[in-house]
Amino acid sequence: MSAGAHRRETPGAARPLAVLEALPTPVMVVDADGRVLHASGAMRARARADAAGADFAALFPEYHAALAGNLRVAREVAVVRQADGQPVRERLSAHPTRWGTVLAVVDESSAAAQALQDMQTTRLASLGFMVAGVCHEVSNPLAAIDSMVQILRSKRGASPEMLERGLASISSNIARVLAITRTLTDFSRVRGGARKSVALAQVVEETASLFRHRAGAPGVAVEVAIAPALAALGEPSQLEQVVLNVLLNAAQAMGGQGRVTVTGERRGDRVVLEIRDEGPGIAPEHLGRIFEPFFTTKPEGAGTGLGLTISREIVHELGGELRAANHPAGGACFVVELPAATPEAAR
Repeated sequence: MSAGAHRRETPGAARPLAVLEALPTPVMVVDADGRVLHASGAMRARARADAAGADFAALFPEYHAALAGNLRVAREVAVVRQADGQPVRERLSAHPTRWGTVLAVVDESSAAAQALQDMQTTRLASLGFMVAGVCHEVSNPLAAIDSMVQILRSKRGASPEMLERGLASISSNIARVLAITRTLTDFSRVRGGARKSVALAQVVEETASLFRHRAGAPGVAVEVAIAPALAALGEPSQLEQVVLNVLLNAAQAMGGQGRVTVTGERRGDRVVLEIRDEGPGIAPEHLGRIFEPFFTTKPEGAGTGLGLTISREIVHELGGELRAANHPAGGACFVVELPAATPEAAR
């Protein structure tokens, strides 16, 4: 049957088809028998053939397969097809009308490539920011060590007291540099883990047990209220590092005395952990800087200021988000949001 015959069978179709012809988006109209009634110029260029009257399944097998041959249901489906040897990502929209099913195709390849490029740019900017911070932070103790060595070398026959003070200063600054390198090494060591379904209740309970032994804060109680079936897509050791860093900060904020409550729930395709302490909360002027490298409110030498920075990078790497806020009822509240996973394969 010719394309003209199809058009004569659909009175009043001329005006809508003229509108479709003017669209820059590839569009075609297919009848209930799977015959192409009309294809816009953009669609004809894609088909590289006279599409009108052709069999839809033969002309565009990828589109036909994506719709499972059903042209009577309005929907949108993702399609990946090969064009000139390259994968093309598209979104196919089907809209049944009285003239036939209108199929519109949107090329999402450039959008996906741009999103990937934006993600890479963000990661590189974050890495550059952290490296600059590391260089700055490490240069301070190295400069202090160099100065002290020069002082001790210039004072021949220095007293034992001066030697002791000089060596103590050198030792303290070396310890500072080592603490920074250990933190960064720990971070790099866990980043390669494969993502899988992780039972969050188990991870948090194990981390809380580790926290009690490591923190040396017997006055801090950790209460966990998470359903056993709640699971996130991640890597156990990475999630343990994130939770431990937040618990350690909570213990410091509370002065080693108080309670930390960890709750979790599923919200759509995400799972959300809330870690709340009973401390004084985060000062308003600090909220915007809490995740900056080397920013810390701890006393000198009590921390590297990298824990929360690295925790946020880990969560971002897992496709999630780490936020900090002050709870309306008091205390600080850290929210860890992660992609949800089914519990069947949970650890």
